[in-house]
Amino acid sequence: NMARTETLTAYRCKFSYMQRNNPIIDECREDIKSGKDPEFTFSDFMAMYTENTNDVLIGKNSDRAIGLTNDRISTNKSNGINFWYISPLVGKQGQPMTVFKRSTGKKYDFGADATALYNYHLFIYEDNCEIIAIFHRQNSSGCKSVFLETANNILKTKGIKLEMNLIIPLSDKEKNITPVKITLQCLRNDSSTDAADNIKKKKTVIHDMGLNLEVIDNSPIAAIIKNMQLGKVSKEAAFAQIKELQGNSEDFNDAELKLKIGKRTRSVSWNDFENIVGIHDITEELHSAYTKSKNFVAELTMLSNKYYHDIIESGVINDK
Repeated sequence: NMARTETLTAYRCKFSYMQRNNPIIDECREDIKSGKDPEFTFSDFMAMYTENTNDVLIGKNSDRAIGLTNDRISTNKSNGINFWYISPLVGKQGQPMTVFKRSTGKKYDFGADATALYNYHLFIYEDNCEIIAIFHRQNSSGCKSVFLETANNILKTKGIKLEMNLIIPLSDKEKNITPVKITLQCLRNDSSTDAADNIKKKKTVIHDMGLNLEVIDNSPIAAIIKNMQLGKVSKEAAFAQIKELQGNSEDFNDAELKLKIGKRTRSVSWNDFENIVGIHDITEELHSAYTKSKNFVAELTMLSNKYYHDIIESGVINDK
Protein backbone atom coordinates (compact mmCIF):
# COMPACT_ATOMS: atom_id res chain seq x y z
CA ASN A 1 0.00 0.00 0.00
CA MET A 2 1.91 3.03 -1.30
CA ALA A 3 -0.29 5.33 0.78
CA ARG A 4 1.42 4.02 3.89
CA THR A 5 4.57 5.83 5.01
CA GLU A 6 7.47 3.58 6.07
CA THR A 7 10.28 5.08 8.14
CA LEU A 8 13.24 4.08 10.29
CA THR A 9 14.34 5.92 13.43
CA ALA A 10 17.76 5.23 14.95
CA TYR A 11 18.90 5.65 18.54
CA ARG A 12 22.25 5.31 20.23
CA CYS A 13 21.65 3.20 23.35
CA LYS A 14 23.49 2.71 26.60
CA PHE A 15 22.88 1.16 29.99
CA SER A 16 23.61 3.36 32.99
CA TYR A 17 23.04 3.34 36.73
CA MET A 18 19.92 4.95 38.13
CA GLN A 19 20.95 7.99 40.17
CA ARG A 20 17.89 7.86 42.38
CA ASN A 21 15.92 5.03 43.98
CA ASN A 22 18.66 2.58 43.07
CA PRO A 23 18.00 -0.71 44.91
CA ILE A 24 21.68 -1.72 44.67
CA ILE A 25 23.16 1.68 45.48
CA ASP A 26 25.61 0.25 48.05
CA GLU A 27 27.03 -2.28 45.59
CA CYS A 28 27.68 0.24 42.81
CA ARG A 29 28.25 3.46 44.76
CA GLU A 30 31.89 3.83 43.65
CA ASP A 31 31.07 3.10 40.00
CA ILE A 32 28.32 5.74 40.09
CA LYS A 33 30.69 8.31 41.61
CA SER A 34 33.33 7.65 38.95
CA GLY A 35 30.78 7.77 36.12
CA LYS A 36 31.41 4.16 35.18
CA ASP A 37 28.67 2.37 33.25
CA PRO A 38 27.42 -1.03 34.45
CA GLU A 39 28.93 -4.18 32.98
CA PHE A 40 25.70 -5.09 31.29
CA THR A 41 25.28 -6.20 27.67
CA PHE A 42 22.30 -6.20 25.38
CA SER A 43 22.25 -10.00 25.67
CA ASP A 44 21.88 -9.61 29.45
CA PHE A 45 19.02 -7.21 28.90
CA MET A 46 17.19 -9.45 26.42
CA ALA A 47 17.37 -12.37 28.85
CA MET A 48 15.60 -10.21 31.46
CA TYR A 49 13.13 -8.67 29.04
CA THR A 50 11.91 -11.86 27.38
CA GLU A 51 11.58 -13.58 30.74
CA ASN A 52 9.11 -10.90 31.77
CA THR A 53 7.25 -10.51 28.47
CA ASN A 54 5.97 -14.06 28.29
CA ASP A 55 3.00 -12.17 29.70
CA VAL A 56 1.96 -8.98 27.95
CA LEU A 57 3.56 -5.91 29.55
CA ILE A 58 1.52 -2.75 29.93
CA GLY A 59 3.00 0.71 29.41
CA LYS A 60 1.18 3.07 31.77
CA ASN A 61 2.47 6.26 30.15
CA SER A 62 2.57 5.10 26.53
CA ASP A 63 -1.00 3.72 26.62
CA ARG A 64 0.19 0.55 24.90
CA ALA A 65 0.94 -3.09 25.58
CA ILE A 66 3.82 -5.21 24.31
CA GLY A 67 4.50 -8.93 24.15
CA LEU A 68 7.77 -10.56 23.15
CA THR A 69 8.63 -14.26 23.32
CA ASN A 70 11.87 -15.93 22.30
CA ASP A 71 10.38 -17.28 19.07
CA ARG A 72 9.97 -13.67 17.90
CA ILE A 73 13.70 -12.91 18.23
CA SER A 74 16.50 -13.95 15.88
CA THR A 75 20.20 -13.28 16.42
CA ASN A 76 23.42 -13.64 14.49
CA LYS A 77 26.95 -12.30 14.42
CA SER A 78 28.71 -10.97 11.33
CA ASN A 79 32.07 -9.17 11.09
CA GLY A 80 32.15 -8.86 14.87
CA ILE A 81 28.74 -7.19 15.06
CA ASN A 82 26.04 -8.79 17.19
CA PHE A 83 22.64 -8.43 15.53
CA TRP A 84 19.10 -8.94 16.83
CA TYR A 85 15.91 -8.86 14.79
CA ILE A 86 13.04 -8.40 17.23
CA SER A 87 9.40 -8.57 16.24
CA PRO A 88 7.29 -7.60 19.28
CA LEU A 89 3.51 -7.66 19.31
CA VAL A 90 2.31 -4.18 20.22
CA GLY A 91 -1.04 -2.48 20.40
CA LYS A 92 -3.46 -0.20 22.20
CA GLN A 93 -4.69 -1.49 25.53
CA GLY A 94 -7.54 -0.80 27.89
CA GLN A 95 -10.11 0.14 25.23
CA PRO A 96 -13.17 -1.79 24.05
CA MET A 97 -12.85 -2.95 20.43
CA THR A 98 -14.75 -4.71 17.65
CA VAL A 99 -13.06 -7.18 15.30
CA PHE A 100 -14.66 -7.68 11.88
CA LYS A 101 -13.93 -10.92 10.03
CA ARG A 102 -14.27 -10.25 6.31
CA SER A 103 -14.55 -13.90 5.25
CA THR A 104 -17.71 -14.42 7.31
CA GLY A 105 -19.00 -10.88 7.71
CA LYS A 106 -19.26 -11.39 11.46
CA LYS A 107 -18.30 -8.91 14.18
CA TYR A 108 -16.74 -9.82 17.51
CA ASP A 109 -16.89 -7.42 20.44
CA PHE A 110 -14.24 -7.35 23.17
CA GLY A 111 -14.16 -5.42 26.43
CA ALA A 112 -11.52 -3.08 27.84
CA ASP A 113 -9.57 -6.04 29.24
CA ALA A 114 -8.67 -7.18 25.70
CA THR A 115 -5.71 -5.89 23.68
CA ALA A 116 -5.26 -5.91 19.91
CA LEU A 117 -1.60 -6.68 19.13
CA TYR A 118 0.17 -6.19 15.80
CA ASN A 119 3.62 -7.09 14.44
CA TYR A 120 6.34 -4.46 14.79
CA HIS A 121 10.00 -4.53 13.83
CA LEU A 122 13.12 -3.55 15.77
CA PHE A 123 16.77 -4.05 14.76
CA ILE A 124 19.65 -3.96 17.25
CA TYR A 125 23.36 -3.72 16.37
CA GLU A 126 26.07 -4.11 19.03
CA ASP A 127 29.71 -3.57 18.13
CA ASN A 128 32.35 -3.20 20.89
CA CYS A 129 29.66 -2.23 23.42
CA GLU A 130 28.28 0.43 21.05
CA ILE A 131 24.55 -0.26 20.67
CA ILE A 132 22.38 1.14 17.89
CA ALA A 133 18.62 0.46 17.87
CA ILE A 134 16.62 1.06 14.69
CA PHE A 135 12.84 1.14 15.01
CA HIS A 136 10.51 0.70 12.05
CA ARG A 137 7.39 2.86 11.93
CA GLN A 138 4.33 2.66 9.69
CA ASN A 139 2.72 6.07 9.37
CA SER A 140 2.81 7.42 12.95
CA SER A 141 2.74 4.02 14.63
CA GLY A 142 5.81 2.47 16.25
CA CYS A 143 6.88 0.49 19.30
CA LYS A 144 9.70 2.65 20.71
CA SER A 145 7.81 4.33 23.57
CA VAL A 146 6.29 1.20 25.08
CA PHE A 147 9.50 -0.78 24.52
CA LEU A 148 11.59 1.81 26.38
CA GLU A 149 9.06 2.28 29.19
CA THR A 150 8.57 -1.44 29.86
CA ALA A 151 12.32 -2.09 29.52
CA ASN A 152 13.09 0.46 32.23
CA ASN A 153 10.34 -0.87 34.48
CA ILE A 154 12.16 -4.21 34.40
CA LEU A 155 15.70 -2.82 34.60
CA LYS A 156 15.00 -0.70 37.67
CA THR A 157 14.95 -3.86 39.79
CA LYS A 158 18.70 -4.01 39.04
CA GLY A 159 19.27 -0.30 39.57
CA ILE A 160 19.95 0.13 35.83
CA LYS A 161 18.24 2.16 33.12
CA LEU A 162 18.28 2.09 29.33
CA GLU A 163 18.95 5.46 27.67
CA MET A 164 18.23 6.20 24.01
CA ASN A 165 19.58 9.24 22.18
CA LEU A 166 18.18 10.10 18.76
CA ILE A 167 20.46 9.87 15.72
CA ILE A 168 19.45 12.45 13.13
CA PRO A 169 19.30 11.06 9.55
CA LEU A 170 22.49 12.20 7.84
CA SER A 171 20.87 13.32 4.62
CA ASP A 172 18.27 15.27 6.59
CA LYS A 173 20.54 17.32 8.86
CA GLU A 174 19.86 20.41 6.82
CA LYS A 175 16.15 19.64 6.54
CA ASN A 176 14.24 22.89 6.35
CA ILE A 177 12.73 22.69 9.84
CA THR A 178 13.21 25.81 11.97
CA PRO A 179 11.95 26.13 15.56
CA VAL A 180 10.48 29.64 15.89
CA LYS A 181 8.93 29.50 19.36
CA ILE A 182 9.12 27.38 22.49
CA THR A 183 6.45 27.44 25.18
CA LEU A 184 7.62 26.01 28.50
CA GLN A 185 4.75 24.39 30.36
CA CYS A 186 3.95 23.29 33.88
CA LEU A 187 1.60 20.34 33.40
CA ARG A 188 -0.46 18.44 35.92
CA ASN A 189 -1.70 14.89 35.32
CA ASP A 190 -5.39 14.78 36.19
CA SER A 191 -6.98 11.67 37.66
CA SER A 192 -10.56 10.64 37.19
CA THR A 193 -12.87 8.34 39.10
CA ASP A 194 -13.73 6.76 35.73
CA ALA A 195 -11.12 4.11 34.94
CA ALA A 196 -11.70 4.58 31.21
CA ASP A 197 -10.63 8.22 31.48
CA ASN A 198 -7.32 7.19 33.00
CA ILE A 199 -6.32 4.97 30.09
CA LYS A 200 -4.74 8.06 28.59
CA LYS A 201 -3.94 10.50 31.36
CA LYS A 202 -5.35 13.96 30.87
CA LYS A 203 -2.96 16.84 31.31
CA THR A 204 -3.80 20.34 32.46
CA VAL A 205 -1.54 23.33 31.80
CA ILE A 206 -1.17 25.17 35.11
CA HIS A 207 0.93 27.94 33.62
CA ASP A 208 3.27 28.44 30.66
CA MET A 209 5.90 30.82 29.28
CA GLY A 210 6.45 31.53 25.59
CA LEU A 211 9.85 32.41 24.16
CA ASN A 212 10.33 33.83 20.65
CA LEU A 213 13.31 31.99 19.13
CA GLU A 214 13.64 34.46 16.25
CA VAL A 215 14.96 37.28 18.44
CA ILE A 216 18.60 37.62 19.49
CA ASP A 217 17.69 37.67 23.19
CA ASN A 218 16.73 33.99 23.01
CA SER A 219 19.50 32.89 20.65
CA PRO A 220 21.18 30.72 23.35
CA ILE A 221 17.96 28.70 23.66
CA ALA A 222 17.62 28.48 19.89
CA ALA A 223 21.20 27.14 19.78
CA ILE A 224 20.38 24.42 22.33
CA ILE A 225 17.37 23.30 20.28
CA LYS A 226 19.50 23.34 17.11
CA ASN A 227 22.05 21.07 18.81
CA MET A 228 19.24 18.71 19.76
CA GLN A 229 17.98 18.82 16.19
CA LEU A 230 21.46 17.84 14.95
CA GLY A 231 21.69 15.01 17.46
CA LYS A 232 24.51 16.62 19.45
CA VAL A 233 22.51 16.60 22.69
CA SER A 234 19.62 14.49 23.94
CA LYS A 235 16.19 16.04 24.40
CA GLU A 236 16.46 15.44 28.16
CA ALA A 237 19.78 17.28 28.38
CA ALA A 238 18.50 20.06 26.10
CA PHE A 239 15.44 20.59 28.27
CA ALA A 240 17.59 20.75 31.40
CA GLN A 241 19.90 23.32 29.75
CA ILE A 242 16.96 25.49 28.70
CA LYS A 243 15.52 25.43 32.23
CA GLU A 244 18.92 26.35 33.65
CA LEU A 245 19.18 29.34 31.30
CA GLN A 246 15.75 30.59 32.36
CA GLY A 247 16.64 30.45 36.03
CA ASN A 248 13.07 30.60 37.33
CA SER A 249 11.75 27.61 35.39
CA GLU A 250 12.23 24.70 37.84
CA ASP A 251 8.55 23.82 37.88
CA PHE A 252 8.26 23.47 34.09
CA ASN A 253 8.01 19.80 33.12
CA ASP A 254 7.07 19.95 29.42
CA ALA A 255 7.15 22.21 26.40
CA GLU A 256 5.59 22.86 23.04
CA LEU A 257 7.55 23.86 19.95
CA LYS A 258 6.28 25.89 17.03
CA LEU A 259 8.14 24.82 13.90
CA LYS A 260 8.43 26.40 10.48
CA ILE A 261 8.54 23.53 7.96
CA GLY A 262 9.15 25.03 4.55
CA LYS A 263 6.32 27.51 4.17
CA ARG A 264 4.10 25.83 6.76
CA THR A 265 4.05 26.10 10.54
CA ARG A 266 3.25 23.29 12.95
CA SER A 267 3.13 23.01 16.73
CA VAL A 268 4.40 19.80 18.33
CA SER A 269 4.96 18.66 21.88
CA TRP A 270 8.55 18.43 23.11
CA ASN A 271 8.45 14.63 23.01
CA ASP A 272 7.13 14.58 19.43
CA PHE A 273 9.98 16.71 18.10
CA GLU A 274 12.07 13.61 17.28
CA ASN A 275 9.21 12.24 15.17
CA ILE A 276 9.57 15.30 12.93
CA VAL A 277 13.36 15.51 12.58
CA GLY A 278 14.46 11.94 13.36
CA ILE A 279 12.81 9.86 10.65
CA HIS A 280 14.60 8.23 7.73
CA ASP A 281 11.99 7.71 5.01
CA ILE A 282 12.24 4.34 3.22
CA THR A 283 8.71 4.25 1.75
CA GLU A 284 9.65 4.15 -1.93
CA GLU A 285 12.59 1.77 -1.55
CA LEU A 286 10.68 -0.65 0.67
CA HIS A 287 7.51 -0.84 -1.41
CA SER A 288 9.48 -1.15 -4.65
CA ALA A 289 11.57 -4.03 -3.27
CA TYR A 290 8.53 -5.73 -1.72
CA THR A 291 6.64 -5.62 -5.01
CA LYS A 292 9.37 -7.83 -6.50
CA SER A 293 10.19 -10.19 -3.64
CA LYS A 294 6.95 -10.28 -1.61
CA ASN A 295 9.16 -10.68 1.50
CA PHE A 296 8.49 -7.65 3.67
CA VAL A 297 10.75 -8.57 6.61
CA ALA A 298 13.72 -9.47 4.39
CA GLU A 299 13.53 -6.19 2.48
CA LEU A 300 13.03 -4.17 5.66
CA THR A 301 16.04 -5.90 7.25
CA MET A 302 18.23 -5.05 4.26
CA LEU A 303 17.23 -1.39 4.43
CA SER A 304 17.88 -1.31 8.18
CA ASN A 305 21.32 -2.86 7.66
CA LYS A 306 22.10 -0.27 5.00
CA TYR A 307 21.00 2.57 7.28
CA TYR A 308 23.12 1.21 10.13
CA HIS A 309 26.24 1.03 7.93
CA ASP A 310 25.59 4.55 6.60
CA ILE A 311 25.46 5.81 10.21
CA ILE A 312 28.72 4.06 11.14
CA GLU A 313 30.59 5.12 7.99
CA SER A 314 29.57 8.75 8.50
CA GLY A 315 31.50 8.90 11.79
CA VAL A 316 28.54 10.52 13.56
CA ILE A 317 28.93 8.05 16.44
CA ASN A 318 32.54 9.02 16.98
CA ASP A 319 31.54 12.69 17.12
CA LYS A 320 29.40 12.19 20.23
